[in-house]
Amino acid sequence: MRGAFAHLCTVVCIGGLLLGASQAQTSDAPKPEFKVVSAHAFTPPPLPATVQVEQDVLDLPAGICTGFHHHGGPGIETVLTGEVMVETRATATTPASSKTYKAGEAYIYPAGDVHNFCNMTTLPASYTAVLLLPNGAAPTTPDE
Repeated sequence: MRGAFAHLCTVVCIGGLLLGASQAQTSDAPKPEFKVVSAHAFTPPPLPATVQVEQDVLDLPAGICTGFHHHGGPGIETVLTGEVMVETRATATTPASSKTYKAGEAYIYPAGDVHNFCNMTTLPASYTAVLLLPNGAAPTTPDE
């Protein structure tokens, strides 16, 4: 009997919380809008215990390139609007490549990966870059 009473109390308490939450959601107060731009699974390389996380939003006008550059840590760059072509230079383990990413698609790279972002369309593009930088690492370094 005591177990049934505890179960009933739990159901009533949860029901009350849900009712209160539903009433809070129906208020006339403005609500934040949450939009998932992209979601990707990847295994990051080993990192030091502490890293600086830098997040940038970059606007890339039509016909413009960033120029070849590399980052001091691994990162992920996600196209928000438009299309961006990513050119990568060859390394000892990977060949040079070129691929176009559309809104919602992401380019994931290791530290030191030399790449160039180009907007080869007639419309503007934007993307976000999230860098995981070991202490003292330069966020971006231009390459020739």
